[in-house]
Amino acid sequence: MTANKKAPSWAKLHEWFVGKAAVHDNAVASGAKDAEQQQVVIPEFDELHMPQRADYQIFLENASRTMIRFKKPEHLIKMIVKTIDEQLKVSHTAVLLYKADKKSYILIDSKGSEGLKIPVGFVKLPVNNALISVFTEKQSYLISETGILRYEDLITSLRSRDILEKQPDLYDKMLVIKRQMDLLRASLCVPCYFKRELLGILVLGEKVSLEPFSREEMGFFVTLANNAAMAIANAQLIENLHQKVDEIKDLYLKEHRIFIHTAIALAAAIDARDPYTHGHTERVTNYALAIARQLEGIPEMMAYSNFRETLQISALLHDIGKIGIPDHILNKHSKLTPEEYEEIKKHSIIGATILNPIKELRDVSKEVRAHQECFDGSGYPDGLKGPGIPLIARIIGVADAFDAMTTNRSYRKGRTAEEAIQELKRCSGTQFDPVIVSAFLLAYEKGYILGNGKQYSNGYSY
Repeated sequence: MTANKKAPSWAKLHEWFVGKAAVHDNAVASGAKDAEQQQVVIPEFDELHMPQRADYQIFLENASRTMIRFKKPEHLIKMIVKTIDEQLKVSHTAVLLYKADKKSYILIDSKGSEGLKIPVGFVKLPVNNALISVFTEKQSYLISETGILRYEDLITSLRSRDILEKQPDLYDKMLVIKRQMDLLRASLCVPCYFKRELLGILVLGEKVSLEPFSREEMGFFVTLANNAAMAIANAQLIENLHQKVDEIKDLYLKEHRIFIHTAIALAAAIDARDPYTHGHTERVTNYALAIARQLEGIPEMMAYSNFRETLQISALLHDIGKIGIPDHILNKHSKLTPEEYEEIKKHSIIGATILNPIKELRDVSKEVRAHQECFDGSGYPDGLKGPGIPLIARIIGVADAFDAMTTNRSYRKGRTAEEAIQELKRCSGTQFDPVIVSAFLLAYEKGYILGNGKQYSNGYSY
């Protein structure tokens, strides 16, 4: 390499990430069958150097934001593989992804001169395969402290009499792994974990320069792989939701309860991410329906083609955007930092983004986006005010706040129902619509709302 050549701009690399995602979104909006058909100009760099530590953090933050925009796992994987192949200068890049229907890890994409020799779709490793099990059983940490399988470390371990004598089974497994890495032409195998489950493996060939991978570079790949794993898992969840909607679309009028139960199942999956909010969605939905019962017949309800159904589904899915929030923020046992709170605030936008492409849920997406708005205009994300906030969003806002106040969290004990009611009264006219608060109080007095994780659901079954 010549000394006067300039290192690539990772800001430009981020621009490519964002541009790729934008093209994908535009292709979906225009009805293109495959977003990958859209042409993207990839920035050319003279030579590649890995970025400094500060650049890693900026790159990972920007890449994480962009990843959530991909709705199909395969598109996201192709973007990651293409980026690494063209910008990181390795002989080839490939990704093995777990497919539940086949109970195996399948080669989804492969790029690079060596990668062209690896048939996509034909490489299938079952869950008991040596290369897979060394990661699922966390034995890779016995070979390398990073948890990455590096070919050089594997060879060093095979030359160790200590492993041969003390762990003969592991030694035999490493022999098998070496043969498999030879077949995959792999210099590095980077595990992609999501909730401690092995979602896939990022396979990298050797550098074109033939230089060894540094510790910092491997740390970068681990972080990138884990961020990608979360984005892929979220994309799979979104894809499953789309598939469910497609499956029941033709039966919607006859099988309306199936649609509701699909929403309930998805809501339960969201609740399951945080053990401290278990049952939150169900309670909020029941509270919202109880409030609506006291508002029966008001003119704003008439603006909805099917008010009760829209309310029920909106309440069930109001927190769907939390699938795009990292677990370490959702499950944090202490007060959130300002930066973490800003991440949490994105869930209403992410939720609306997920739901809006589904024709049957577009009205719901508006309510989900607005459920954190405040009556005085101080809420988020759009600063809507008073009647400018959709009626259902105002109802969910009161129900959501009451449940949040009356249930325990990891960092504080829940308030009593009476204490929460006093807070609703205090914030009536500022955070909450006074009419909705009055309807809530009436439902509470009638015994339809109990608080502290309890609820009266007679007449509100799904």
